Amino acid sequence: MGFANLYNSWTLIFPALLILYYLFRKRFYPQPVSSTLFWQPDRKEEHVSPFIRNLQRNALFYLQLLALLLFVWLLLGPYMKQDRTTGVPLVIVVDRSAAMLAAPDGEPLFDRHLREMHKLLDETQERPVTIIASGPGPETITSGQSVSAAAASLEGLTVNYADPSLRESVALARTLLGGKEGEVHIFTDKLDREEFSEETGETEWHVHANGDRADNQSIVRFGAVRRGGAVTAIAKLQNDADAELPGIIRLLDAVTGEQLAQQQVTGKPGEDEYITFKDIVTEAPAVTAELESADQYSADNTAFALLETGTPAVTVDTELHELLKKAVEAVRDDILIDDGKAAVPEDALRITRSSDVLAESRRPVLLFGRDDETAAEAEGSITVQEDPLFAIAPPTDMYVKEVYPPYDKYEVLAKVGEAPLIQRSPDGDIVFLADLESTDWPLQPSFPLFIWSAVHSLADGSESLGVFTPGQRKNVILSSAADLYDMDDSYISSTESANTLQAPVKPGIYKAADTESEKLLAVQLSESQHSVRTGDSYIAGKLGETAEHEQETVPILWPFVLPLLLLMSAEWEVQRRRGYPY
Repeated sequence: MGFANLYNSWTLIFPALLILYYLFRKRFYPQPVSSTLFWQPDRKEEHVSPFIRNLQRNALFYLQLLALLLFVWLLLGPYMKQDRTTGVPLVIVVDRSAAMLAAPDGEPLFDRHLREMHKLLDETQERPVTIIASGPGPETITSGQSVSAAAASLEGLTVNYADPSLRESVALARTLLGGKEGEVHIFTDKLDREEFSEETGETEWHVHANGDRADNQSIVRFGAVRRGGAVTAIAKLQNDADAELPGIIRLLDAVTGEQLAQQQVTGKPGEDEYITFKDIVTEAPAVTAELESADQYSADNTAFALLETGTPAVTVDTELHELLKKAVEAVRDDILIDDGKAAVPEDALRITRSSDVLAESRRPVLLFGRDDETAAEAEGSITVQEDPLFAIAPPTDMYVKEVYPPYDKYEVLAKVGEAPLIQRSPDGDIVFLADLESTDWPLQPSFPLFIWSAVHSLADGSESLGVFTPGQRKNVILSSAADLYDMDDSYISSTESANTLQAPVKPGIYKAADTESEKLLAVQLSESQHSVRTGDSYIAGKLGETAEHEQETVPILWPFVLPLLLLMSAEWEVQRRRGYPY
C-alpha cells in the first residue's frame, strides 16, 4: 500500500491543534449543592468505571479527533498496487461438467469459478477476451471481445453435465492464439501438469483447480428389467467419503414421479453397496432411482432406466456370406452361429436364408435369399422407398445379378428395375430377395450400415432409443426428424434428421416424437462424472518479453467515507446534547 498525496501530510497539524486545545482548555470542576439532590440517580452510571466516565466527559473530543484523522488519511490518497499485463489476449476456459456442482465448502465449484472469473475480468483492461466453455465439444462463447462483453456473457453460463473435454478445449485455446503469446486461465477441478510439459510457446497457463475434497456418495450403476408383470431393479452405490453417509434410496415412476419402493442405505466409507428392488408392479415405461444422502455432490444421486423386456440373442446361419457374419459381429458382440446342431433360443433374432424359418419364427426374421425358389436375372438400377431402414445409407449403387421372386402381400421397400429386391412382411420380417454372392453389396460401405439398421429395428424393438450421455450424438432409427420433449411435455429441441439425434444436456427421461411414433430415451451421467477430483492450482509457461507488464494503482478511499459520515453524525448528536458542562 502507498500514498499518492504525501504532500498533504501537513494537515496532521489539525488533529494536533485539537489535542492541544483539549489539553489547555479551561476546566470546570463539579461543586455539589443542594439543588442537585435529585440528579444523583441519573449520575450513578458515571461512577461505575473510570474508563466509562472518561468517555462520557470527552466523547466529543474523541469523535472530532477520529474524524480529523480520517480526513487526513483521505487527503493522503491511499492506494493499493496491482500487477496487470496489457495487450496480450486473455483466454478463459470454463469447465461446465456436472462435477462443478460439487460443494466441498458449501458453495458449488461452478459459482466459485464464476466469481473468480468476474474478479479476473475486473482486473483486466484493454485486452481482447475469449471464453471457451467445455461440453460434448468445446464451444467458443466470445472471441476477442471487450472485457465488458465477456463479463456479460458469463452471466448466461450454466452447467451442461457433459464430460469437460479439457484436452480439446486446451487445444482450441492453442489454435486461437496461433502460436502467439497469450494468457490462458483454466477453471476446473483438476488438470495435470503433464498437459503443458512440452509447452514451447510464449503462453502463460493459469490452472484454477479444486483443492478441497468433497464427501460424495453416488449411484454408479442402475438397471431395471420387466419380467412378466413385475419389475426388478438393482442399484450399485459407492461412498467416497471418510465417514458413513446413511440415507434412503427411492424407486420412482419416471413419468408420474410416484414412489414405487424405498430402502435404507448404510453408506459405509470406501465400500460398494448393492440395493435390489424385486417384484415391483408398475406399468411405467421407465423408472428413476433417487438417493437421499448428506453428501456434497448431488448430481450423481439420480439415475434412470428404460424398462424393456431384454435384448434377444442374434443367430446367423453358417451357410451365409462371411462378410455378413463380420457385419453382424460389428453390430453385436454376442451373436450365435447356427450350424444346425445346437438348439436356437425361441426368441432369438434369426438371420437366415431358410423360408421355413421365416414361416415358423415367432420373432421377425432377417432373410437373405430364398431356398424354395429359383433366382432369375435382374435388370435395371436400384430404387428405394423412403423408409427408416434406409435413413442412414440407402443401397442405390448396388449391382445385383439375380433376384428371387417376391412374396405376395409383402411391402416393397426397394426394387432392381421393376423387380422387388427388399420387402417387409406384415409381421415385420425383412427379406432381401437375392443371394449376397450375386451382388457387390458386401463390398460397399452401405452394407454394414444396413445390417446395423435392420438388427436395431428387429432386435432392439421400437419403444426406446436407448441410453445417452449428456449432449451425446448418436445414429438412430426414426421415420422423420423428431421433436424432443421432457416427461412434462415441455419442448426441448428438434433432431437434425431422421437418423441423427443429439441428447439433451441434463440427465433425465425424454421423448422423441416423429411423424409415426413416440420413443423414449434416457440421459445418464458418464462414469467420469461420478466422482469429484481434487488438484493443485498452478501456473505453467511464461509470457514473452514483448508483453507489457504494468502496476496499476487502485484507490482505497471509499471504504473510509462511510465511517467518516457516521463519525460526523455522532459529533452532531453529541454537540446537540452538549454533554456535561465540565
